[in-house]
Amino acid sequence: MSRSDCKQNRDPLQLVREGTSREERLFPALDPGYAPVDERAAAHHMVFAQAYSAFLNYFNADNVQDGDWQPFFSGDVSVQLALAAVQDVDAYRIRIKEYLDFLKDLNFQSDEAKAKEYLGYLFSAAATLARQFDIFQAALPADLPLKSMLQALLQSQLALALNRLISYYKADLALPQPDSLIAEAAPDLVVLGKSAVTFAEVYQGGLTGEWITDGSADWAAYTNGVLPDASVYGSGIEAYQRINHIATHNLFTSALDQFLKAYARTAAEAAKGLEASLTQRDDHQPHYALFLTFLRLFAYARDGANTLTGRHLDFYYRIILQLKEKEARPGHAHLLIELAKQPPEHLVLAGELFKAGKDALGHDAFFANDRDFVANQAQVAALMTVYRHGSEKVGVTAPSSLQQGRIFASPVANSEDGIGGELTSNDKSWHPFHNKKYQDGTLAKIDMPKAEIGFGVASHYLYLAQGERSVTLSFQSQPTAARDFKDDVVCLFSSEKGWLEKAPVSFAQETGGLVLRIDLSGADPAVVAYSAKLHGYSFATELPVLLVKLKHRDDAPFAYPELEPVTLTQAGLTVEVTGLKTAALSNDFGPVGASKPFQPFGPSPVANGSFVIGSGEMFQKSLTYAQVNVQWQSTPAPFNGASVSVVTEYLQGGVWRQYKTSLQADVTSTTFDLLGEPQSADAPPYSDAPAPPENEQFQTSSRNGFVRLRLAADFGQSDYEQALIDYIKRVTDSDPNNDGEKPVAPTGPYVTGLTLDYGAQQTIALDQADRGKFEARQALFFHLDPFGYAEQHPYLKSTVPAAIPSMTLLPQFKHLNRDDPKLPKGVPVPHEAEFYVGVAGLVPPQNLALLFQVVDGSADPLSIKPKPHIDWSYLQQNEWVPFGHGEVEDRTAELIDSGIVTLSIPRGASSDNTLLPADQYWVRAAVKSNSDSVCRLILVAAQALQATFEDQGNDPAFVGGTLHAGIIAKLAQPDADVKKVSQPFASFGGRGKEAPADFYTRVSERLRHKDRAIAQWDYERLVLEGFPQIYRVKCLNHTQYEPDATGSGIYRELAPGHVTVVTIPDLRLAALRDPLRPYTSLGLLDKISAYLAQRLSCFVRLHVRNPLFEEVQVDCKVTLQPGLDQSFYEQKVKEAITRFLSPWAFPGGGNPSFGGKVRKSVLIDFVEELPYVDCVMDFRLLHSYIDADGNARTDEVDEAAGSTTVSILVSARKHLVAAINPAEEETPGELCRCLA
Repeated sequence: MSRSDCKQNRDPLQLVREGTSREERLFPALDPGYAPVDERAAAHHMVFAQAYSAFLNYFNADNVQDGDWQPFFSGDVSVQLALAAVQDVDAYRIRIKEYLDFLKDLNFQSDEAKAKEYLGYLFSAAATLARQFDIFQAALPADLPLKSMLQALLQSQLALALNRLISYYKADLALPQPDSLIAEAAPDLVVLGKSAVTFAEVYQGGLTGEWITDGSADWAAYTNGVLPDASVYGSGIEAYQRINHIATHNLFTSALDQFLKAYARTAAEAAKGLEASLTQRDDHQPHYALFLTFLRLFAYARDGANTLTGRHLDFYYRIILQLKEKEARPGHAHLLIELAKQPPEHLVLAGELFKAGKDALGHDAFFANDRDFVANQAQVAALMTVYRHGSEKVGVTAPSSLQQGRIFASPVANSEDGIGGELTSNDKSWHPFHNKKYQDGTLAKIDMPKAEIGFGVASHYLYLAQGERSVTLSFQSQPTAARDFKDDVVCLFSSEKGWLEKAPVSFAQETGGLVLRIDLSGADPAVVAYSAKLHGYSFATELPVLLVKLKHRDDAPFAYPELEPVTLTQAGLTVEVTGLKTAALSNDFGPVGASKPFQPFGPSPVANGSFVIGSGEMFQKSLTYAQVNVQWQSTPAPFNGASVSVVTEYLQGGVWRQYKTSLQADVTSTTFDLLGEPQSADAPPYSDAPAPPENEQFQTSSRNGFVRLRLAADFGQSDYEQALIDYIKRVTDSDPNNDGEKPVAPTGPYVTGLTLDYGAQQTIALDQADRGKFEARQALFFHLDPFGYAEQHPYLKSTVPAAIPSMTLLPQFKHLNRDDPKLPKGVPVPHEAEFYVGVAGLVPPQNLALLFQVVDGSADPLSIKPKPHIDWSYLQQNEWVPFGHGEVEDRTAELIDSGIVTLSIPRGASSDNTLLPADQYWVRAAVKSNSDSVCRLILVAAQALQATFEDQGNDPAFVGGTLHAGIIAKLAQPDADVKKVSQPFASFGGRGKEAPADFYTRVSERLRHKDRAIAQWDYERLVLEGFPQIYRVKCLNHTQYEPDATGSGIYRELAPGHVTVVTIPDLRLAALRDPLRPYTSLGLLDKISAYLAQRLSCFVRLHVRNPLFEEVQVDCKVTLQPGLDQSFYEQKVKEAITRFLSPWAFPGGGNPSFGGKVRKSVLIDFVEELPYVDCVMDFRLLHSYIDADGNARTDEVDEAAGSTTVSILVSARKHLVAAINPAEEETPGELCRCLA
């Protein structure tokens, strides 16, 4: 099955509809004044009396018929004004439009006679208006403003318009009768009390001088001077073509439009003048004044009778159905309580009142606490964020893989740059989980510091003072990526002047696990004990530290995703040293200095003479080998070349011991082994215990930490002396047998240089949760976290049962699954982001009520918010422990709405942590994905409660109003325990009593849908009634719309059982994240979904979504009017195009609608008509959308239309408009397309 079948399909028979807007809910017939019993006003009665009086005979004093009564009811100025005021301008407008629409449709060619008749009707309507205006204005008194207004209209506009019509009429008269286009006909219209007449009657009968535009003496001379104008008929051969041409010609239609506007204005001004004549004029005739008085009094009876429809509606709704308007809903306010210093806690009872100023009537207003609240001394002290970036591309050029998995950390989350910079947004808002900066819809950068992530080891084995030093850290772990991570980490050793930074030789997978190797040269300084003051980080150790941090490289991805899953069972630390020069040296005569040549066995080496070597660095480690290297001034030579051995012995328990296999070497050797197999495995020649690395001299009280080189025999000094005596005696005795050579004195050991070489290995067990082994540990393995560190040991984890049990190489940003049914229980769930709240002054166990004030609608409307989304936990001994069920009350809909999150902090929470700053209790809100699905924050504050307005006979308008921030500042009854009450933000949720019109609409809809969502009509009305924030709703049956972050995802118009509801917010009430794309907030979508879910069939799969916005972009070149600033007006053109395509994004621009089309020709005309544009060239219209296969496309089109039933066309964020100079319009060699 293809993707288009599974995830994308279209219904060719789908009904194209706009959905329902808020205005369309209002059914006109529900208005009590829609069908009044008597809808006539006083003006209608005046006109009726005038007409009716013509049928009443008048008898004079002699009782003789003398005309009728019309003169009594026609002469008053009010009658003339009433006649104009009651004109049905809409009926005239509709009739004119009907005639024009018929003539503009070329299908009328089959009924040419009717076309000529309709064209005659158009000429007749304008001529009739001209005659009636002429008569009407002449009859008005000179002091009436309407008269002067009409005269001005006649002279400035209508006379010229009639002149054009006469020229067109005369051009038609010049044609032979069969070819004439204008029929001498009049429509069935009554204008200003008279029936319509043909154009010929007015043309021949004439009008007054106000209509003569050329100063002619009379009407006949004027009409004779008007020249025929046949240009409006075009050059068509057939009559229907010429009739269509004049009906669509703007000169002809504009003339008709001028008469229509004058007609409408006259009626409107006459209505105003009539009211003024009734209330301000005192020149009415007595008999007519009595009639007007009667009409005024009759209005009361008429108004009473006209309440019949409303009373009938109320009778049914209110009496029969027993329904009534919704009562006013009081508003709520979030308040913060600050206690005085002395009380640790204070109970604010439910119903306790807070002063809220005064209402419009001057009465005191009060808000009451919703429920019992125990305030305490806890306050928010710090806000921090850790964010792990996903696959979203950062910037334009860099590959997305470079940032994927990179971790950022903000020590000051509520700042512009994550480190304390002042917030620059208008609302001073910030995101709790990241600080992404977008530009033109693209993620430009992540404005947060890069996180320090790594691990470290503290061990006495790292006392490495001199020489060539090699450190190997090996981990027993499962296989990792088969590559060397040496370029992804940096190694730091604690040295005398701070951290010594070294690049590793290798950091790669080897047999058995991951191995890190670092070499230090003889030129590198000594590795010394860690000092918090010197090295920072505040590690709880005084041992030397090796710190391994992940590098944030610009040319390579962050290594954390590859190393994150590495779990450990054991770590091994191996050190090898060559050329250690510092040692404690002594012999049988006392300490020996190695700074100059010395005799290790004294000036006269004797048997069992000793040379003692001590090293605080070497002998506190579990040695794998050790040797001493000597440089002889001259090779030792015992007397007569005797062989003298040197035996190595070690000090254990204050007793010199030999190794099980004696270590002996000739005295002439330059290397002597210092380590062998001890007599007892429990008594090694080293202590393997942390100790200061100072080299103490051997004393009789020394217990261990020394080796000695003992001479097995002397150098024959006494033999030499005896031989020398014998030799001298023979010489002095002149013994003839004295033929021997003079004896050679033995050469004793004389050392000019001495160094130590050794290797040592330490095992760090990470798989045994035994307390004894933990307390006896001699090395620390810890994680370096973004804001601290945490020692890692199985025993520490075992003390916190909820902790993730596995030992890992790097810090983990995870929690154990409890609530997500899609995942197994207890499986670690990685986090995309974590938000930390540090609280000072808390004394667990206590409740912590945190106010989260969000920016409504600031969550990404395209993201899909998981359920559940936020995992809450607290810090206990450097381990995050989830809150138990019932310990978290979240009234923010997981940071979608402003509200209070109440946390029950248990006794186990600790403040002496190292993972985050100490002396604070820490709460974590973590999300595994979709961190954009929460709103930006303005404030996080502790000691929050919610209060509700309590009506105590206050002004009804106060209930539905908004109480501005800062009004509530004190209790109604002061309490010494409460230092301060504050209202940081305006009240919310208040609504006045339901208006009658809304009541009638709601009840009417309720009687139809019966509070059940079955038909499309039901869904749309239910949403509009339940959510005043929504302006338009569109329901799509058998449609499945589940977009992903790209706008693609699933879109099926043929999906039985699925119903999709798409909403557009009311722009007057919404704070839009993107004005060009009016998205409904995620929180509101969730509420709508929950609202409808209670009212629909259990077999329906509901989807409440935002529309699919499809961009329309313009690419063109324009030439500006001469002298204009090119850069400025180029931007003005872009702004004008954006306003044209998305008018709702600007004040007074209306609301968006589904579907719609944008034609290239219309846009070209719009741009050309801009006053600062001279001409437009190379115009392209680009439409971006998701095709039927789910792929994003951008096509050049002549007409852009929504690709789906949920699509709305919107302006692109940027238009490609280039202003060019006139000289650039034609490129050399460029030809017009028609000539190419």
